[in-house]
Amino acid sequence: MRVSKKAWAGVPLVLAMLVTGCSNGDNKSAYSMGEEESGTLKVMAQNESYFYQQYGNLFNAKFPNVELEVVDMQSLYRDGVTDYKKALDDLIEKENPDVLLLDSDRYTKYAEENKLLDLEQMLQEKDFKSEDLIPGLTDWLREKGGGKLYGLSPSFYSQGLYYNKDLFDKYGVPVPDKSLTWQEVIDLAKRFPTTGSNEDRIYGLTLDYGSSVFQLGAAIGGTAGLQIIDSQGEKVTIQSDGWKNAFDLAIDAIQSGALYVPNMEQESGNYVSFMDNDLFFSGRAAMSLKGSYYVNQLENGALYSQSFKPFQWGVLTEPIDPANPTLSTSFSVSDIYAINAKSTNTKAAWQLVKSINSDQVAKLLSRTDTSDLKTRVAYNKAKDGTSLEAFYKLKPRDQQTYWYNVPGDFYMQINQIATTELQAVQSGSKSIDEALATMQSSGQAALEKAREEEKKEEAEQ
Repeated sequence: MRVSKKAWAGVPLVLAMLVTGCSNGDNKSAYSMGEEESGTLKVMAQNESYFYQQYGNLFNAKFPNVELEVVDMQSLYRDGVTDYKKALDDLIEKENPDVLLLDSDRYTKYAEENKLLDLEQMLQEKDFKSEDLIPGLTDWLREKGGGKLYGLSPSFYSQGLYYNKDLFDKYGVPVPDKSLTWQEVIDLAKRFPTTGSNEDRIYGLTLDYGSSVFQLGAAIGGTAGLQIIDSQGEKVTIQSDGWKNAFDLAIDAIQSGALYVPNMEQESGNYVSFMDNDLFFSGRAAMSLKGSYYVNQLENGALYSQSFKPFQWGVLTEPIDPANPTLSTSFSVSDIYAINAKSTNTKAAWQLVKSINSDQVAKLLSRTDTSDLKTRVAYNKAKDGTSLEAFYKLKPRDQQTYWYNVPGDFYMQINQIATTELQAVQSGSKSIDEALATMQSSGQAALEKAREEEKKEEAEQ
């Protein structure tokens, strides 16, 4: 969809002064571009108006003669789209955008197929200030790109272990000053009282993993780098000592009474009731593992619930793998901006990707958009000065998640199988070894069936 310059003509002059200020310097590159240069640039975006608000208006303030044409990606999420990856590939093939917006999976695929422009030189441009990017981000993107840097992202997601300092102080439990393993997190949760009625008691830990002990065990195993199926996607690998330890710990956590696991069916409803039922948000849980988005909810609690009562909080890193204590399991990047190798306007594309990931944009967005963490970490600060370093202190883990390469509805199948078996362990009717054996055999049958159905669907397309 083509948008005229009238769409951004009202941008205040101060924006133009801000963005032009970053163009000074003597570090000219092959992709340097003067403000007078013109052309048309196609760029992918999740939403056209959001793109202009976040990035497009600033870019056009600096390069007023470049006409931006936004390829809106909303069509990929409409009813009837069953294969997102194929739909995305078809959209790119049809529109041939200069600037691509990719997730990590498509980024790796397009890099392998030599469809992207190498951006390594951008890091060497002095005004880009690459040294201010989150540690490990560019290394992670290089690994995903087969050794070369083909994309950059202005934001990222990770999880942290939030803690209620008021509850720690009330019950005389010292706040940890280091990253914790899952075992340490659960042991710490057990130091809080487990007495009182369900309506008013507090919990040491609350999680968002639904009512399934399997989901908690899978998260613990994922932190340790365990996989549900092998790298070829052909064999279930759940019958192992590693998974046994993970599920044993999950069962112990739930049976201890220190952990509150929400029942999603009982707690469904509107967003206000959802937040009211969030025990950490309500001040009834000492710790909770949640995403970086949760900072915004805590800072603006009264907007989400009239019953919210502010409390002192902080955040530690997500639980760590003792064998790899510096690595993050939850780190992910969903919006990777890359340049199409077939672009006929690489100069403008280069400047747009550079602008989207610039210090100037991160600084401006940090004042208005606190829902995402910025890859330029200097602009990640809570309103009350609470440090958010925990979200980027660990390095991204290159290993695929434990749900990587899972076909069709296999997740639902193995979730149901494992939940039933682990409930039997909790009730004492089965041993953990017996449960794992059934999870392995039944899970393998479910995987093979899912693969057969997947091949059948591919043949019909």
